[in-house]
Amino acid sequence: MKTRYLVLAVAAVGGLAWYSSWALKSGDGENQSPNVIVGHDRRADGGVDAKSRKHAKRITKIRDEKSTMSKEKPVFDFDDEANLNEEQRALIAKIREALDDEDKKTVLRLVQKMQKSDEWPDGIPKAVKMAAIEAMGWFGLGCLPEIVGFLADGDQEVVQSTLEKLEEAISDMDLSDRDRSSILMQVAKVVNDSDTMDSILFELNNMRHSVAVATIKELMVSGSDATKSVLPDNVEFYTGEEGLDTPEKLDKWLEENPDDEDDEDYYGGAKD
Repeated sequence: MKTRYLVLAVAAVGGLAWYSSWALKSGDGENQSPNVIVGHDRRADGGVDAKSRKHAKRITKIRDEKSTMSKEKPVFDFDDEANLNEEQRALIAKIREALDDEDKKTVLRLVQKMQKSDEWPDGIPKAVKMAAIEAMGWFGLGCLPEIVGFLADGDQEVVQSTLEKLEEAISDMDLSDRDRSSILMQVAKVVNDSDTMDSILFELNNMRHSVAVATIKELMVSGSDATKSVLPDNVEFYTGEEGLDTPEKLDKWLEENPDDEDDEDYYGGAKD
């Protein structure tokens, strides 16, 4: 009797494993996050290992959460705002008003003036800086240089908020892959948070092969230490191969995996 139950248990586990594998490979595309599991399946000839699935699941969760949050116009209210002087409170009020009016030019003008002041960055109250970051993050890519400027701040909460906005901006699915590559390379030079860069490098999956390989080769040279530390795992996930750690190996991989004619369907949006 015990033997019979054991056989049935093994069969059940085997059936569950088969179903899970089938579901990963043949799930409805509308129910999957774009350019994640499907993309890796194509590059790795029909399968993702457990490490890659775990990586994709974590990044997809982060992306989904931030995508939902970024669609909503932020309403910011800071505990230390009451301690600001009249001029500083007026500045936050102007930022709020410009955001309500969707007036990006005014937000940028206020932030640029702030960044040129003698008090920049650590002499500016955190509440003012956080208000600016929230507003610019909602506008996205059009504020990228100004957002990057907040990475020089001495307050880690300000820096972390800045990193989150950068990640949201670079995840914009309307970007062409060349624009995405250009922004990724800019960010990868200055971001020194490995977890953030691990997530940002997932954008390689939103570029066609030739652009992604060119990007990886540049990151090997100019990327920050944080970028270089997580680049191997992301390259392995993108290509499905280990040890592609030199430009020559990447060029050989590209020869064997040229751009597909249907990349427009796969990646979505404009490619150039």
